[in-house]
Amino acid sequence: MTNRRRLYLPLWFKIFLGISIVATLLVIPTIALMQTGIYELNLEAGKLFTAEIGAQRADSIATAINNAHLQISRFALETENLRLFHSLLLGSGVDRAAINLPTVRAADAARLFRSTLLNPATSIYDYIRLVDRSGNVIAQSSLIPGGVLATNLNNLTDNSTFLAALNADLQGQDRAIVVNPAEAAGGQAPIELIEVVRWRDGSTIGFLIARLNYDRVLLNHLRLAPTWFTPTSQDALLFLTTREGALIVVSDYRQAAERAKNGLPALRALNGQRGTEVFQRSQNADEIIAFYSPIAGTPLALVVQLNAGASFGVALSYFTQRAFVLIIGAVALVGILVLLFNQLIVPPINRLRNAAQAFASGDLIAPVPDAARGDEIGDLAISFVSMREAIRNQFGEQEMRLSRREREFAATQEIGRVATTQRDLQRLMDSVVELITQRFSNIYHAQIFLNDAENVYAVLRASTGDAGRELLARGHRLAIGSVSVIGQATGQGRVIVARDTAASPVHRRNELLPDTRAELAIPLRVGDTVIGALDVQSKLGNAFTEGQISVLQTMADQVAIAIENARLYEEAARRAAEIEEGNRRATQRAWADFMRDQRSMTLSRHAGAQTDTDISELRRQAQREGRTLIGRPTERGTIPIAVPITLRGQILGAVEWELPAQGFGEDKVELAEELAARLAVSLDNARLFQESRRAVERERVVNLIAGRLAAQTSIDNLLKTAIREAGQAVRAPAVGIRLSGEQKSKE
Repeated sequence: MTNRRRLYLPLWFKIFLGISIVATLLVIPTIALMQTGIYELNLEAGKLFTAEIGAQRADSIATAINNAHLQISRFALETENLRLFHSLLLGSGVDRAAINLPTVRAADAARLFRSTLLNPATSIYDYIRLVDRSGNVIAQSSLIPGGVLATNLNNLTDNSTFLAALNADLQGQDRAIVVNPAEAAGGQAPIELIEVVRWRDGSTIGFLIARLNYDRVLLNHLRLAPTWFTPTSQDALLFLTTREGALIVVSDYRQAAERAKNGLPALRALNGQRGTEVFQRSQNADEIIAFYSPIAGTPLALVVQLNAGASFGVALSYFTQRAFVLIIGAVALVGILVLLFNQLIVPPINRLRNAAQAFASGDLIAPVPDAARGDEIGDLAISFVSMREAIRNQFGEQEMRLSRREREFAATQEIGRVATTQRDLQRLMDSVVELITQRFSNIYHAQIFLNDAENVYAVLRASTGDAGRELLARGHRLAIGSVSVIGQATGQGRVIVARDTAASPVHRRNELLPDTRAELAIPLRVGDTVIGALDVQSKLGNAFTEGQISVLQTMADQVAIAIENARLYEEAARRAAEIEEGNRRATQRAWADFMRDQRSMTLSRHAGAQTDTDISELRRQAQREGRTLIGRPTERGTIPIAVPITLRGQILGAVEWELPAQGFGEDKVELAEELAARLAVSLDNARLFQESRRAVERERVVNLIAGRLAAQTSIDNLLKTAIREAGQAVRAPAVGIRLSGEQKSKE
């Protein structure tokens, strides 16, 4: 602690001594000096006030817009809402039942918008639209009188908001904010929020667009009640602007804001700068104090302007009214005080102010020499030094926390990217546990358990390190609901933390992980169903903070959805392969039956001038390998080519050509392949047509015979008719019918 010098006298004694020495002083210079000081102090205080108000309003506006966007994001990412959007955006011609999507209409989405986000009494949005990638409005709902359709925007192809949505998607962004001055309604440039709607594989299939309600989101942030520095509402101006010239301001101040939006403060804010400055519009005009700042996460910039002259007039009037009574008897005393303050108080205060300014600039070790004084200024300097040390310590701790949060957030993003891009279930789980141990320094072991089909055991599916490989080789599993961290997490469906494994009743010690001092298990949920648990362990006791638990829980939710998506993907792939194999076999059987009916192993046709070139081996090779083959040029200047005839993965035969070598190229090969593909379809259609004709003929013959048999009244005539008609139908030289009992036959 700084040692005090005991020779220093108290400040009040110095003031008394000065008053005793000095008898008189001119009043007018004192008043002029005090007026100047009042103006400067008022100006400095006005700058601080403007900076404080501006920073508060910039932060509150950014928070309001961000909260509105987060609400749209959460709404868009809710499972049922996302399934509804997917169903609408896929359009017609899609079997929604096959991909587990409901059949919905645009009215269902509009009703969802009204019931969830467009409550007329509380909604912060004017309208919401669901738009596909072609700019077509699929569904919409509006609180604007006349509705969204009043503007005839069923297709947004040329709309700036839709173009901004496409641009955000190209840049890999999931959201965007657009302020469009060309669509200003009621004088205010609308703010529209864009949320990208993605398909299960991460591809973009549409956009959710919402327009913010100006009155409920921004109006209160752009008003300023009268204060010392703003005696009337006309002395303050707050507005938002963009690079495109959009303007958002209270309607009473629009004219003033139009003049100010092209000023230097607005330009600096739009360039990403933040600060306070004082300027004059003209030589004799009052000085203006301006605060400027960009609005984080938006294209908006905030400008706050105060009239310094108005606040100075209030301050001067306040001083004059109270000083008038004492001015006559205290003129000399005031002069003495001004002189003494200038010599005794102002320098140390200036030094203290310089230290404070250095502190504000980031210099946390600037010297404060007046801390050695033994008077009140010394006490103030000591308090300042103590405060600075405390704030420096807080800064250090805050930087450490922010650094840790940044690392955790980056880890969450990285794991989220892996979870959304990896389709292989085992690789997904292995990647997640490895990334967790790499990105979180206090976690040395991570593992994923998945519930078995009977929901009796939580089975280890992914684990890190040598211990993890050993546990996987053993087929490690824990009973759901058992006395263990995993058992409780999967059984109760909530986060289980063993902060001290030595004292925790739910921790189950594992001999392969003897260093574990803290364990955390987070259930993996898909909707209301627990499918497993994420387990992380640390060598430090009480290692998991609430913030880290929250980050890991968010991560676990992402991993659970990714695991379920991977399962669904694998199941869909398996079923698609089964269907494809079934079609191939059905095609093979159908053609085998057809060829058997034709009483031939092969069918062939020729066209054009036949040559003596034998390309049968080329045809057979193309048929065996299932690909187009090009032979060697012949002596006649032709090139043989063989293309397999393939239908649903089954090779039916091959087509052979001899093409002139002149002009032969890739386009001729592509044309041959296209013709072979069309031929395969046409052959199958012809086969189906022949089979249908034979079926119709069989049905006709059967019906004819049945009709003639029904006309007979005696058994003898019935048997004769049956023998005759059956023989004619199958063209058999002899037909016999034998009835049991009498052993009677007719031939």
